[in-house]
Amino acid sequence: MDPNPRAERDRMSRRPSPPAPAVTSARRPLPLGRPAGADHPVTRPLRADARRNRQLVLEAAEALFAEGGAGVSLEDVARRAGVGVGTVCRRFPTKEALIDAVVNAMHDSLVEAVEEAVAAPDPGPALVRFLTQLVELLARRRLLAEQMSRGLELSASEHPLRERFRAGVAELVERAQRAGAVRGDIGESDIAMLLTGITQAGFLAGVTDPTMRQRYLTIVLDGLRPLDPTPLPGRPLELAELAGLRRLAGPPGDGC
Repeated sequence: MDPNPRAERDRMSRRPSPPAPAVTSARRPLPLGRPAGADHPVTRPLRADARRNRQLVLEAAEALFAEGGAGVSLEDVARRAGVGVGTVCRRFPTKEALIDAVVNAMHDSLVEAVEEAVAAPDPGPALVRFLTQLVELLARRRLLAEQMSRGLELSASEHPLRERFRAGVAELVERAQRAGAVRGDIGESDIAMLLTGITQAGFLAGVTDPTMRQRYLTIVLDGLRPLDPTPLPGRPLELAELAGLRRLAGPPGDGC
């Protein structure tokens, strides 16, 4: 033990101080009430009232388009749905977007009908049954008839349901041609134009009697049969060519 306590205290005071602990970068705590991941918002599903309003708009649009075709305005749709025009525009910023949603929903029944016809063992009668169903459906849904007459040009990547319908019609026509039930110089675009011609003429003339539609369809079906046919001038249009004609005509101009 050092006999001189004061000297010992002086010696201890001259020792170097231990190094200060290193300062590390700590993650700043989030403010209270702010959940982790708030910097990356997640798209939330529509609220119940928003889903209900969207369905009201679609139902009103389908009913009005069936009556008046694509000439119906967004204001008309909002009035029928019982909502404001702003509500319609939040879900469908243009009339083309609304038309697209309505027509796409209609293709559920079309795809079911054409795929059932393709699977039938006798393609000739199956084609006749399918075309009869299609004419009646187009007569009830004017918008669909208008869209079909403009080419059904939508691509498979954007509208797979519509592409399934187009592919099914093409296969059904080809099967009927191979079976000798349909003349070989027509394409699916010819059939689309003929059927929509029947329904559009009916709309313009105010024909609602299904017997008259069947009369006109029977004339068309007789023209499709290969019995001593008159050679057709020109060639069937490709669907892409019909799409080009639609682009020249231009989309409905109504929007928000």
